[in-house]
Amino acid sequence: MTDVHPLRLRAFIAQVDTTGGIDACWIWRGYRSADNYGVFGKGGNPAHRIAYELMVRPIPEGLNIDHLCHNVDTTCPGGTTCQHRLCVNPAHLEAVTQRDNLLRSQHTGPHRNAAKTHCPQGHEYTPDNTYSRPTAKGYARRECKTCRRERIAQRAA
Repeated sequence: MTDVHPLRLRAFIAQVDTTGGIDACWIWRGYRSADNYGVFGKGGNPAHRIAYELMVRPIPEGLNIDHLCHNVDTTCPGGTTCQHRLCVNPAHLEAVTQRDNLLRSQHTGPHRNAAKTHCPQGHEYTPDNTYSRPTAKGYARRECKTCRRERIAQRAA
């Protein structure tokens, strides 16, 4: 766990609204960043990461903290207006890879693309009809093999 002085822990808890109970979002009442995440301490540490480390365990290297409460709320508009960004309830937080974090949120492009079952021309994405190529960032990009063959044939003609 993060080694925190008891007075610092008290200062952290004093900025959390837990009036909704143990299952509700615990909203950060302290300073917020420009993108509406809670910030704690002089170092500008994200409050949800501090909460996870204080009350769950250290965050493994390379992992992000996902707000599980955001992933189940279908009414959340997402973006900087998302109130789940202010949640510091450790029961609502999970350490995951960046990829998993992006795929879980209904508001991200990777989530929307992963949910697609057919290409824009209506061909089904099946293992036999899907070409996967890595992007510059290392992510896989799906491409329809049928459309790809048609494009190659058109260029050759």
